[in-house]
Formats: sequence, structure tokens, C-alpha cells
Amino acid sequence: MGIGIEEKKPLLIQLNGQYYDIADFASKHPGGAKVLHRLAGEEVGEFIRGEKRIMGVRHEHSEAAYNMLERYNVNAIQKGDPLIESKTGMLFNVGSLGSEYWHWIHQPYDGTLRLFDSDLLESMTRTAWWVVPAVWMPIVILFSIISIASFSAATDVYNSILLWSACLHRWVFHWKPSPHSPNQILLHFLAHGLHHKTPMDGDRLVFPPVPAALIVGIFYVIYSNTFQWSVFCAFGAGKLFGYVTYDMVHYYLHHGSPRPRSNLHYRKVYHHNHHFKNFDVGFGISTSLWDYVFHTIGMGPL
Repeated sequence: MGIGIEEKKPLLIQLNGQYYDIADFASKHPGGAKVLHRLAGEEVGEFIRGEKRIMGVRHEHSEAAYNMLERYNVNAIQKGDPLIESKTGMLFNVGSLGSEYWHWIHQPYDGTLRLFDSDLLESMTRTAWWVVPAVWMPIVILFSIISIASFSAATDVYNSILLWSACLHRWVFHWKPSPHSPNQILLHFLAHGLHHKTPMDGDRLVFPPVPAALIVGIFYVIYSNTFQWSVFCAFGAGKLFGYVTYDMVHYYLHHGSPRPRSNLHYRKVYHHNHHFKNFDVGFGISTSLWDYVFHTIGMGPL
């Protein structure tokens, strides 16, 4: 993990579809900061109007409170931000944010950012969700057939499939760049920071095939020279299938509408809270298993 960035975290609440970063106000809140932290990432309309209790208290806020809240409107704060409003590529300027970077990426922007001046390069950063399975699933199927056929020469097909299934896994981690390293900030922004800055940009939720192919190529060279061919095919198919599944579930959690109280609804709220309540916990997409292991359990629905 890189050098920690010591700075205050955003404290986001939502009112009528607008996000407000009230981190600077929390300590001055007449009802105390604790209640605001409890509502982080939530739609607060019912609570502000006094229609619903929070921590046993129900309070209807005054017009002055609404006016004060507007000072912390994220859209208003972001007006004039040269990185957001730039009509040219902003990617290579993000490193200049320095110690402001971590706070900046966690103030979500409901829009899209232009990364490159080149229209061709820019188009390669935007990917419809269906492109990922269309590109990678044929390779997964091919490698799976090869591996099962190879394993079945020494064992039965049932055990061959078990061996293939054992390779389905994915490791995900979050890393903080050094605020003193523009290159680390740039790398983090490309890997994950852009998603936290623009979490609802549907064309940047899945990993584009062109850069993905470069990464897959590197791992192909490493793994194919490490494992026997049949084992490599099983391992490669499992890794690719895990990646495709992760990207599809992640996309659905942002843009799907799962049935309330279903497991997917819980996962959607859990992931929403990772973005808007506390980005230091709740990393799991399809399961909370590794959050339990690494003590980073997040919060589901209230």
C-alpha cells in the first residue's frame, strides 16, 4: 500500500437527487455530527422534513437550513473546476492535484470527463457493457474445452470440471497513491479513481478491451511459461471468467434495478454505500467474504 494521504474525507448526503458534501459543516450541526455520519450516502429528504426519525429524533428543518445546505452542493462546488470543465484531455493534469486528489475523486461528478485530446484514444476508453462478454467469453469457452479435454485424458470429466472450477477467483484491492507522486496519482486514477469520480458514467464502468488485451497478454506470457498447457488453459479460463463476471455484476449494481430485499438489492446498496458513505470499507461486489477476512465490512440497507 502506498503512503497514506492525511486529509479529511467527504461526508456526502443526498437531497432530491443532488449530492452535498457537508464534511466542513458536520462539527457545527446543532444536532451533532454523529447523526450526519449515520446518514452518510443516504437520501435525507424524509429526515429533513421531519417525516422520519433518525437515532430516535424527528426534526423538521427550517428554510434557513435548506439555504445553508446549498453552500455544500457538490455541483456548485465543482463549477469552475478546470479538470471537470476542460474540453480537452485532462488525464495528464490529474497528477497536479497532489494532496487534494483523494478528496477530489470522492466528490462524485454526475457526468463524464474527457481523458484524451485524440478522439480515437478517447473512444477506446468508452465501452458498452456487452462488449466485455462478447470479446472474452469465446476465449473462456475455448480454454475451458481445451483444459477439460486435457484433464479428462487422465481423469473423468466430472473431476476435470472441478479442476477448472477451482480456478474461478478474483482478487481486488484498493491502493492509495502518494500525494507527492503525480505518476502514482495518474496510475490510481486510471485503475480506479476515475470510477469513483464519475460512478454513474455507464460507458466507463467496464474495462475497455484494448488496454485489457495488453494486460491479458502480459499474464499470458507469465502463466503459459509457468504452468503446463492444460493447467494454464484452466487457470486462464477461470481468471477471464472471473473478470467478466465481476464486470457484469459491477455494472448491474450501478444501473440495474434488483427486486427489493433480494440479495442483489443488498449488494447494490452495499456497493452504493462504498461510493457514497465510506469508501474505506465495503469493497466486495458479489460477496462480502473478503471484507470479513480483511475487516472491511461495509453497510447494507438501513
